[in-house]
Amino acid sequence: MSRLSMLMGLFMAVTVTGIVMILAIMGKVATGTIIYRGILVFFMFGVLGAVFGSFLEVVLMPITTEKETEKLKSELLLEDAQLQKELGDLLDEDKSLKNTFGTPTDESWPGNASDGNSSAAVS
Repeated sequence: MSRLSMLMGLFMAVTVTGIVMILAIMGKVATGTIIYRGILVFFMFGVLGAVFGSFLEVVLMPITTEKETEKLKSELLLEDAQLQKELGDLLDEDKSLKNTFGTPTDESWPGNASDGNSSAAVS
C-alpha cells in the first residue's frame, strides 16, 4: 500500500531538487549553498510527497478498486458470450451428456480376469 506514497515522494523530491539545483547554478550560487539547498529541498519535498501520496492512496483506493471490479466483471461476461458464440453446439452437447465417472477398465473387456478367458490366453 505504500507504493504510491513512495513513488510520489521520490518524484517530487527529485523533480523539485533538480529545478532548485538548475536555478542555483544559473544564479551562480556558491557550491556549498547549492549542496545544502539540494539536500534540504530533497528531504522536504520527499516527505511532503510521501504524505500527499499516502493521502491520495487512501482517497483513491476504494474508487479504483470498485472500477477495476466492474471492468473485470464486464470483461468476464463479454468473454463468456464470445466463448458461447464461438463454441456453440459443443457447449450444448456437454450439457446433454451424462456425468459418468470411472475408467474403461471398470467395464468388462474381452480377456478380462473375470471372464476366465485370460488364464487360458496367458498359459
